[in-house]
Amino acid sequence: MGIFDKFKKQENNISLEQLKREPYEQENFETCKWIWKNYVPKSGQASVLQGELLRELEKLRCEAQDNGNINWDSDFSYFCNFIKQTLCNQTIYADDEKVKIKLILSYLQECGEYAEKFHNGQISDKELDVEKIAYVGDNLYDIVADAIGKLQLQHPDPIPFEKNGEIKR
Repeated sequence: MGIFDKFKKQENNISLEQLKREPYEQENFETCKWIWKNYVPKSGQASVLQGELLRELEKLRCEAQDNGNINWDSDFSYFCNFIKQTLCNQTIYADDEKVKIKLILSYLQECGEYAEKFHNGQISDKELDVEKIAYVGDNLYDIVADAIGKLQLQHPDPIPFEKNGEIKR
């Protein structure tokens, strides 16, 4: 089984390939804008969970789209795991929403870790599959952003977030 094979088909007949192909229009864009404006600081981690989740997701999006994951490190892997675990531990999401969140964040992490291996010389230019290095479309990020927006809508009061001193980004 190849590194990305586990993402081809999941329970509930949701596949990553299907999610990647389908255009997605963000439903909670205005809510996410509000979170960004009110909870995401100009630099450093947020002190509100909703803001920190969105900040981390946008760090992942920017690293992939702007840099091709060239700077991928353990902070980005942490972001994938933290967002996935935090959202999937919420009771507000249906099972199919949780499957999508898990698929997407696991895939983004696999891409980043693949890019890290390439940039560290563990994958040669000849072996490189450029399609695996970074996901640059907006649809997968927007699905996760909508989940964060849904969390804000369900919990309009700020949820305190204790900053992680191990994170540089």
